[in-house]
Amino acid sequence: MNEYLQYNHISLQDSRDSTKGRYVRAESALPKGTVIITSQPLGTTALPQTLNEYCNYCFRKQTSPPLQRCSQCKKAYFCDMACFKNAWLSYHQYVCNKSRQAHRYAEDDMDLEMLERVALNVMRYRKRTQKETIQDPTDETVEVTMEAFFSLMGHDQLQPRVIRERHQTLASEALKKPFLQQTGLTVDELVHYLNVFKSNNFSIDDMDLFAVGEGTYPIAALFNHSCRPNAVVMFEGALASIHAIEDIEADTEITISYVDAAHSRMYRQNALREKYFFNCQCDRCSESSDRPYLSKIDTLLGEEESDWDRAQQLLMEYNKDIAAKGESNDQRSRILKEVEEWDLLEMCRKYDRKNDGCPDPNSPLSIASYTHYFIQFFAPYLLTWDRPDLHQQSIGSTLKTSLTDFDDPLHSQAKPKVQPTYDEIMSTAIDKMLSYPTPKSSSIIIPYRLNTLSICTRLFYDEMSENHWRNAVKLGMYVLIQYCLIYPPYHPMLAQHFLMLAKACWNSIVQSELITGDKQLEKVYERGVRRWIMSSKEAVSVAFGKHSKLWRETLELEWIFLREQKLK
Repeated sequence: MNEYLQYNHISLQDSRDSTKGRYVRAESALPKGTVIITSQPLGTTALPQTLNEYCNYCFRKQTSPPLQRCSQCKKAYFCDMACFKNAWLSYHQYVCNKSRQAHRYAEDDMDLEMLERVALNVMRYRKRTQKETIQDPTDETVEVTMEAFFSLMGHDQLQPRVIRERHQTLASEALKKPFLQQTGLTVDELVHYLNVFKSNNFSIDDMDLFAVGEGTYPIAALFNHSCRPNAVVMFEGALASIHAIEDIEADTEITISYVDAAHSRMYRQNALREKYFFNCQCDRCSESSDRPYLSKIDTLLGEEESDWDRAQQLLMEYNKDIAAKGESNDQRSRILKEVEEWDLLEMCRKYDRKNDGCPDPNSPLSIASYTHYFIQFFAPYLLTWDRPDLHQQSIGSTLKTSLTDFDDPLHSQAKPKVQPTYDEIMSTAIDKMLSYPTPKSSSIIIPYRLNTLSICTRLFYDEMSENHWRNAVKLGMYVLIQYCLIYPPYHPMLAQHFLMLAKACWNSIVQSELITGDKQLEKVYERGVRRWIMSSKEAVSVAFGKHSKLWRETLELEWIFLREQKLK
């Protein structure tokens, strides 16, 4: 295992801290966009709701030809005969049972499936170790995967009693199956494996960042957590890879995030304690001397709504749809009304990077003023602060065969003034946000709160689905500001959002031409499409890579946009 890590310019170090344990360190400089290492799964299971959408072996989505269902159990789906044969040889021959009973909870079924697959691989490995094998340090061999798996912690003594009892029941049930009895594994070993799954498994995401399954990835599980990571886990089918989303210097710890950073500090801390048994002390959770602004992000975001609050909000939305027409006072309706009244053209004139447009410092920020004022600092400067070559050098560059630069002024020439480094831009913007008064009335929307982001994100998708593109653009710009606070600039969530915003702006242009013919507003959308396509190209190439579906979609939109520009 150590040889495999060293081949990929990383190493496993002992922190000599009982809480932190081991950590992965970069042995050489790793530029952002680098695929640091790949991780093979020891076992995978598909989510019940995606069983018939993604191949249950390679986890690739296929619509033509359609997935083929196993003719015997009629429960598993595969993209071709090769995947079916691989699945059959590795595990499916043992579990292909038409009469297999489902548990009361889907989670129990998934854990049992994972346990069966990992147990079979452990049995094969133990038989294989009797033979002498030659290890190739350039490849993740079975020996590397198994050594990493056996080194993972299950926190057996720290697991709550209800979890221990549940795992004991599942392990005992598993050992009733003849093919698992042949493995020679004990109940205690299987319980330990279940504990390892709970604290180390990954959600398998497709290229649109939707969860489609779960997997045991021992090499990926070696990386520690940070709420402000410098790397992310990406999936190409069932293969996991660790991508650097920042320039990582030699001798620096490489971290990933175990929980979505778009949660409050309290939520993240509780989730990490419950599943991974540690208190997070990352730069965002505890004030850092290097980047003190990170700890202020959660001060801005505040606490998020509980599951009960979310259920009430959804019920109100449902009642609003079925009730007689009337004035609704719920937060979603107030936000939508504020978005409808948002004059995009007027706000773009006021905050145009040529004047020191600034909201009244004595009044609370509205969603519109918050978005337009702070977008002047964030877009595109969080991506270009150290890349002056990305700013337009000559007029008419939109007539090129591809977009290669932004038409925004260099940060040194922008108004209001933009700071010269990423950390200074973020620190200045956050302090400015905190300087505005917080409304005391509950009827006034606070734009930077997590609850507002949650509602606006749902509205963003709803408005797009209903072809309300003008509202979608406004909401997308607001969500972008929040994502710039929450995620590093080359994070997959931001990269994906840049592309969605570019698409929304483009559809707004098409809709505007068909309905209103407003040329001035059309120009605003054109600048938006250009900016968001360029931002998407920069971020997608790093987060997803130039072989990805999102990169192809970005280039397709760029081609359509430039073609229309030439025709005008």
